[in-house]
Amino acid sequence: MTDGPIDHPERVRNGIAWGRIAVVTIIASLLAMWLWIYLYAPRDNPDRFSSSAFAEAAEPICAAAQARIDALPPGRFADTPQDRAVGVREGTEITEQLVADLKDLRALTTDPDDLRILDAWFEDWEEGYLVDRWAHVDRLENATLETDDRDLAFIIQERIEGGFYTRRIDGLANVNDMPSCVVPGDI
Repeated sequence: MTDGPIDHPERVRNGIAWGRIAVVTIIASLLAMWLWIYLYAPRDNPDRFSSSAFAEAAEPICAAAQARIDALPPGRFADTPQDRAVGVREGTEITEQLVADLKDLRALTTDPDDLRILDAWFEDWEEGYLVDRWAHVDRLENATLETDDRDLAFIIQERIEGGFYTRRIDGLANVNDMPSCVVPGDI
């Protein structure tokens, strides 16, 4: 036995460095993918209308409705659920009228794909958001002293695959430059 350093023979490399080739291939593939995405991938959002006529007509209507809803007294000032129900009911009536006014603008949309997208948007408003708002009004109006606060929360239902309708409503409004046509923030 010796106490000196142990000499290792040098490793002789024969053949191809497969690990290096794999790493370089992966990096080159990722680089090519991101270059394609930034330079050549389609940029059109499938929810963008082909014509801006509907959006341009809808935005001022939505802005006026949002202003009316924003002028309602905030819920934190309500003493009872029934007091809160008054403001939520009024906001729901304004929202319901907003959707009806927007549906009157449907004639401005002539592209069949845009009409399909718009009809799905109205369905989210009518069969999702407004239904849930009216259910919330009902819970507030019928609350008793024994009603737990958790039972008085505004509940958003997930109706179909694809997530919550509020994301779809807001997404279509934002993509088409209608920032006031998002879901009201009063509840």
